Amino acid sequence: MELRVDISSQVLSIRDMVYDTLKEAILTGQIEQGAHLKERDIAENFGVSTTPVKEALRRLDQEGLVITKPRVGTYVSNRIMSSIEEISWARLALEGVAARLAAIKITDRECETLQAHMEKIREATLDNNGEVIYQLNEAFHQMILEIASNDYIVQQIGAVRAFDRAVRKQALSNHQEFERAYQEHKLICDKITSKDPDGAEEAMRSHIRRTASYVTQSKL
Repeated sequence: MELRVDISSQVLSIRDMVYDTLKEAILTGQIEQGAHLKERDIAENFGVSTTPVKEALRRLDQEGLVITKPRVGTYVSNRIMSSIEEISWARLALEGVAARLAAIKITDRECETLQAHMEKIREATLDNNGEVIYQLNEAFHQMILEIASNDYIVQQIGAVRAFDRAVRKQALSNHQEFERAYQEHKLICDKITSKDPDGAEEAMRSHIRRTASYVTQSKL
């Protein structure tokens, strides 16, 4: 298992960085289900003490991603959602509801902010700047969650956020995906700012469904 990352260059705390990296590796299959996670080996990989590793594994255990057996060790659960299809089903429901709530709750000022953000995505798309598009797209989804103002939805989406990032990165590794992603995000924005709950939910669900399908087919 090789999970090296430059801890010193990260904004997140060491604890959060170890947690996020392990979680993404588990959800994307880089660390296989049933794998034995040894604290000392992981700590050496990251170049940190075992303390943040222990904390990360404890959080992953609480989320059901790993199972810790006293005097035996910690193992990746064999009962987690690990396929693009399974996790996309969860995201379809959760982010679809978030978009619906955003369309219901959005204020005029938030409409202006979301539309201004879409303009930044348009500019990055015209520049074919994949790294900036990825960052702006992630921020776009986060803005919708904030507008939705529902802590339960935020918490549930957080459980699959690492996998979501991995899928989004892979999709945006192809320049041909830039324009499609822009058009889909623009439709979501238009439906939310026009305060159309049904349209916003369907636009979000269609976006996630197509992106997941694209990534799945690209792996074949």
